[in-house]
Amino acid sequence: MPSPEFLLGIVNALGVFALITLGYSYLLRYTQPGVVRSVAIGLMFGVGACLAIANTTEFIPGLFIDPRAVMLVLAAPFGGLLSAVIAAAIACAARLHEGGVGGPAGAGNIVATALIGVLFARYVIGDARSISIGKLFAMGLASNIPLLFILTVPVPNAAEHFMRAVGPLTVADTLGVLVLGRVLSDAWRAHQSAERLSVEATTDPLTGLSNRRHFERRVGPLLQQANHQGTPVSLLVIDVDHFKRINDSFGHEAGDTVLVWIAEIVRSQVRGCDIIARYGGEELVVAMPGADSRRAMTVAERIRAVIEAKGRIEPGDGHRITVSIGVSTRLARYADLFSAADEALYAAKRQGRNRVVTEPVAVAQAA
Repeated sequence: MPSPEFLLGIVNALGVFALITLGYSYLLRYTQPGVVRSVAIGLMFGVGACLAIANTTEFIPGLFIDPRAVMLVLAAPFGGLLSAVIAAAIACAARLHEGGVGGPAGAGNIVATALIGVLFARYVIGDARSISIGKLFAMGLASNIPLLFILTVPVPNAAEHFMRAVGPLTVADTLGVLVLGRVLSDAWRAHQSAERLSVEATTDPLTGLSNRRHFERRVGPLLQQANHQGTPVSLLVIDVDHFKRINDSFGHEAGDTVLVWIAEIVRSQVRGCDIIARYGGEELVVAMPGADSRRAMTVAERIRAVIEAKGRIEPGDGHRITVSIGVSTRLARYADLFSAADEALYAAKRQGRNRVVTEPVAVAQAA
């Protein structure tokens, strides 16, 4: 029969775990996937395991039991390998600091539990963090296998102590993994849904570029900063020549393929700081912060030349894919910048298409 102190320790630990896992949703929301997020999640799970150890029950002098396994086994599935290593390292340090004859066995238990989480993440769960109840239950049960380390503690009647501890801890750990794992899984699903809605609201579904609304929202602050610093901003307006003819001759699916291909060409020819968007129909725009007229013209001509050289609907087909590009460089409101580039684009169309034309207005000097 588990002691009242043990049961109270379980309740306290699970309450702390529930509060800590609330931080998981914040980490998903405010950090990008990568090392920083993995480290933060590892620290979070490691602190949770330490709090479990702090609320431990001393079964016999030097032998402590607690539900640390809940946090350790969940670290890898919800944070990755790096998170599991960090959590295990923190928990090991805390357990060894507690001391006692069971210190080395406790450290071994921690490493083995984290390893079970890694194996589940790699071979059972995979990349998806939306985990079924059945898999959580299996992982909860498996997290108790390292309790066998109790048998290595150099105390009399180690097997008897193991039998006394295994029942209550198995129930507590399995229940903890089920409850907290479900909370984390729900947080992950909510984050994925929010990310998907955000992408749908800001991205053109065909090309994967920003849509017009998102582009204009991003360019506004960029122009304000450029006006404040006195640096130029160039805008390219790119239009596919005879796009209606492509749709009529080869079908709308071919037209979509052309747009996707041109979007990839534009991506490959501009800088990472440049903002690209599908503005509507067959028209793309590129905002180039800090680029003067000469650089903008060079980039625009390179885009035009690559598309002309490689653009074919079908091998051996005589129809070339070409674009006309209008370029504007100035310190001005976005409406004026776009209007000038759009006028330059129509000038390129009037002059025969498949060319780059820049607006004649010089870059204004900062006051």
